[in-house]
Amino acid sequence: GINYAIDILNGFNFNCMLQPDDITFVSGQTDYQVSSWFKSPQHFEVWNSANERVFRLGYKPWGIFAKEHVNLTSQGDPSFYSAMNTHATGIVTLNSAPSTSWIQMYPSGQLVYFRYMQYPTSAGQALDVPSWAVPFVLEQAQGFTADRYATQKADAAYRRAEQHKHRIQVFDSTGQMADQE
Repeated sequence: GINYAIDILNGFNFNCMLQPDDITFVSGQTDYQVSSWFKSPQHFEVWNSANERVFRLGYKPWGIFAKEHVNLTSQGDPSFYSAMNTHATGIVTLNSAPSTSWIQMYPSGQLVYFRYMQYPTSAGQALDVPSWAVPFVLEQAQGFTADRYATQKADAAYRRAEQHKHRIQVFDSTGQMADQE
């Protein structure tokens, strides 16, 4: 029940689940490892040597990226990035390998992405969900349990869970969640 509730929440990109990964650019390298919690990109900032944001790389879905950027071994100035099956590979790809001169100007960047909420791995472990999502997880788990042991209570628990999920979506889309930046 709890894992299923987390799966449902992972179907959405909540603003409070944004996570940054610092990336150090390497000359001649187009592929960069990201966290295993990576779900989907939000933006990729490029920083100068003073760690100031200078610009953002554009994002292209993998199908378009692969058609438009066939030679990923050429060195140059990266301007786009993409991610193909990041859940399996853990890699984001730049459209061109940074040159040494480009890296001197822009040695690093930060990929900001939506992360997956993780399943609890042991009894008593805290849930990896924002505090405002706990009521949804609890009601969903109650419905799941009631489906097996007290079927007359299941529908009411699922209705309450659905109400919590709706509230979460509305509040997150309007910036009213307390856990936001």
